[in-house]
Formats: sequence, structure tokens, C-alpha cells
Amino acid sequence: MRTKLSILFWIIQNRPQIFLGEKAIKIVKVLTFLLPLFASCKQSCFNVLTHNDVGYWSDSWKPKDHHGSIMEFSKKDSTLKYLGDTWAYDDWSPALWGLKFKISNDTLFTYVNRNGNVKIYDTLMVVSYSNNIFNAKTNDSYNVKWHRISTRYARRMMDSRVKLFSLLKRNDHDRKVTDIVGVVWKLYGYGDVSTGIVRKSKSLKNDWMSVIKFWENGTMSGQSTYSKLGGAYTISGSNIEIMDFDNGIGREDYDGKEFCNVLPQCNKFKITNNWLQLFYNDGKNYLIFKVAKNFKY
Repeated sequence: MRTKLSILFWIIQNRPQIFLGEKAIKIVKVLTFLLPLFASCKQSCFNVLTHNDVGYWSDSWKPKDHHGSIMEFSKKDSTLKYLGDTWAYDDWSPALWGLKFKISNDTLFTYVNRNGNVKIYDTLMVVSYSNNIFNAKTNDSYNVKWHRISTRYARRMMDSRVKLFSLLKRNDHDRKVTDIVGVVWKLYGYGDVSTGIVRKSKSLKNDWMSVIKFWENGTMSGQSTYSKLGGAYTISGSNIEIMDFDNGIGREDYDGKEFCNVLPQCNKFKITNNWLQLFYNDGKNYLIFKVAKNFKY
């Protein structure tokens, strides 16, 4: 059938006078140019969802309204992953097993294949799609409308966040650190206990920015994103009190203002695998530091 259609298209494109008069030839040529485009669009739902490489879609998420889950469709291995509004991957069981998706006969299937046993998790009837919008219906005729999120934006957001449990597995220092005192600590980011997400500091790539050191004599010093830091501290068990905090002239770049505002509020600390957490806001949030490599007093 496809061969016969190809022959017919070739005849119409190259010998239109066989079927039509001169007046209709231009219209036919335009149609023969457009029809393959429409056909290719119809066949490229997979490419639209994966957006050439990896596509990000959501039915509720907007840059100025950060809520709802985000779907990541991968072209390489036809995997589907979900991210929360914190831009961290969800860890519910099907996602951990490896969700797959397939498009067949205008139907989008989501499934898991475990040891040869295939389980379908969702089925959507594709209604229409474009580069930025995907419309479908569920089995019970519920309308689904997804909006594509810019890949550049999505990757930038994902690069700025990391799960705490995966962070604590890393150890890039050559000695084990067990004492908060006498070590130069470099700010890595800002953590939320409830979500387990760490938002990376904007000054992370600048070795000399956002560093602190607790000295043996009970004083502390450091460097924010612009100013010198100073103060005193006391420690009792895992409790810490930062006193007489001074951040110089107070001018800051990047997220230095947030760092200087939060640091004197910290009242507890914890060291795990060379990572220092300083807790504040009744233990709901924390600053997390790594051992500085390229900064010495």
C-alpha cells in the first residue's frame, strides 16, 4: 500500500498533467508538499514528547507557580521519570523499577517490565499535540493537557538541587573530619529537612566565597561573597551558639545576604562523612558545608 502511494505521489509531483489541467497543477504541488508534513507530524508524537533528546512536561507547573509534578520523557531508552516541584526525582516504587512509555495507535502506554512481567500503569488516548502542548484523554474520558517546560530551564533547575542522602554518600576529602573546630568549611547549599532537598549555593564554584572557620580559642572568622566575617561561638554537645556576628560592610553578591542572615541563627550542628550541617528555624532547615580544599587561612 505504501509503495502504491509513493508511486502516486511521484506521478503527481513529476507528471501532474496526466491527471490535471494546468490551472490545478500549482494547487496539487502545494498539497503534495504539505501532506507529507502532516503525515510526519502525526508520526512524531514520540519525538515531540522527548523533544529531540529529553522532554519535560507538566499539567500544572508554571515558572511563577511552582507546584505539581513534572514528567521527564527520555528518547534514549523510552523511560518516564517524575520530578516533584523541588526538581528532585520522585522515589515511588514504579519509578524506582523503571517506568517505560510507548506510543502505539494514537495511545500512550506507561508500563513497568520486571523480569519479563509487564504491568500497565496508565493509558492515554492521544488527541492532539504540538511542540509545546499535548492533549489526551483517559479511559474515563477525562481531559489531559500538558505544557512543555523549556529543557534549558529544567536542566538548570535540576543542576541547582540535590538529594541530601546522595550528597552524604560523597566524600571528596582525603581525611576523616569529626570535629567542627579547626577546619575551613565551604558552604555547599541550603537544606530543607522535610523534603530532603539541598539547594546549591550560587557561590559554590567560587572557592574563596562563603567559607567559615571555628578556631580553638572560641572565635570564628570567614568570608562571605564580598565581606569578611567574624564573631565568637560556644559549643555544648551538638548545640552551638554564634555570638557577636559581624559581616563587615554588609555588601553581598550571589546569595551572600541569605548566608549572612541565616548563619547567626544556627543553633545545632551535625557532621556526617565530612559534611557539616548547621541547623536553624527550629531544626527545619540547615546550611550544609563541605571541607574546603582550595582555601587556607
